[in-house]
Amino acid sequence: MKTLQHMLQQGQVWQADQVASNPTLTTGFAALDQILPGGGWNLGAVHELYSSQQGQGELSLVLPALARLSQRARWIVWVGPPFLPCAAALAQAGIHYERVLLVHPRDYQQAMWSMEEALRSPHCCAVLGWPSEWHKDHIRRLQISAQEHDSLCWLWPQTPFDASGSPAAIRLGIRRTHINAVDVECYKRRGAWPLPPVNIQLPPIH
Repeated sequence: MKTLQHMLQQGQVWQADQVASNPTLTTGFAALDQILPGGGWNLGAVHELYSSQQGQGELSLVLPALARLSQRARWIVWVGPPFLPCAAALAQAGIHYERVLLVHPRDYQQAMWSMEEALRSPHCCAVLGWPSEWHKDHIRRLQISAQEHDSLCWLWPQTPFDASGSPAAIRLGIRRTHINAVDVECYKRRGAWPLPPVNIQLPPIH
């Protein structure tokens, strides 16, 4: 039988003081900041983002944060992206693409290992991952690694949304409503209730 202390160590229980003191990074979108705990992307947390298909604006939501992070002398690690990021597009978003490190894992196991190691590394400030599988134990390991090292992690699971719950601190659903707008639904936010969709206006595409 698991004790409460064991569950706390495994990241299975969130404490109120963790929510209050958790540092954040603004998303760059006022409407999105308002629904996230602390008013932005949570440092030391895994954020799961779901969409019915690629091209729903899911990456656009993290670009302003990546622009800020890329000003630091640390790596932003992309693990298994389904596409090669365009250097010109990253530059247009204000991202110093020379701080972006692409990892092309052979399989799911190598992808998870790469993300966990990157989250633990002092030379990395954020991890973006597109895991081909989704397992609670593996998400929990990523959440613990991010929490222990105040790292940022965004995941775009390439699997259907599992409504039974996740160890990730934040879970968002994304649906494009216009070429420059998306609806974002908060399925889970640490320390607060889920929320219905809010509309986010994206920067114009040039």
